[in-house]
Amino acid sequence: MEAQYYINFQTFSLERLKNTLKTGDVLPGRQILIEDIEARFDILSSLGMKNLSDLITKLDTKQKIEHLSQQSGLPIEYLVILGREARSYKPKPVYLREISGVDSSDVEKLAELGITHSKHFFEHGKTKKKREELSRLTGISMEKLLELAKLSDLARIRGLGAAFTRLFYEAGAETLEKLSRFDPEELFHKVHAMNKEKRVTKTIPPLKDFYQYVEMAKDLPKVVEYD
Repeated sequence: MEAQYYINFQTFSLERLKNTLKTGDVLPGRQILIEDIEARFDILSSLGMKNLSDLITKLDTKQKIEHLSQQSGLPIEYLVILGREARSYKPKPVYLREISGVDSSDVEKLAELGITHSKHFFEHGKTKKKREELSRLTGISMEKLLELAKLSDLARIRGLGAAFTRLFYEAGAETLEKLSRFDPEELFHKVHAMNKEKRVTKTIPPLKDFYQYVEMAKDLPKVVEYD
């Protein structure tokens, strides 16, 4: 299931990660990632690391990080944060109760079946047949379950979270297919306008992040049935 849920880490190259860091909005606590970025990525590449999968594997324990630091001469602090960045491409699920506009009674009914967050719903509601079974078990309408399927699919986008999942949906980027075809600047302005109207969140990410959202939507496997 995870192979369907996340992007393909083996095809997400080290070069692409470097360019994403250089052009994206790096969190204040991760500014070390863009220090000496060219030289440091050259070192990682020289050690045979080619993609996100390699980074996640090489940086998933304290012992591996210490070994790589000794081998490469790269600071442990840098490698710790680089590992966190690599693992962030496995976004945490969004709890259904945190998404605005989702009926609390529906959330409770789904929770009784063990479905509490977006990854659960992706597993149990990604096909029409599965949603029909959920509807039979919970009494939730197919229309509402389809909306939850779309919201849960959008939640696979790294960096969206509960607030932006709803905002993207309302702005017209309600499926991964539609999001992948959006002009990032147009979407940026639509989300701004939607948030001004609905006041879902206090801050909107910068425009450059919207380019990454669209690219991520292109990368993710399209496995949810909407019809």
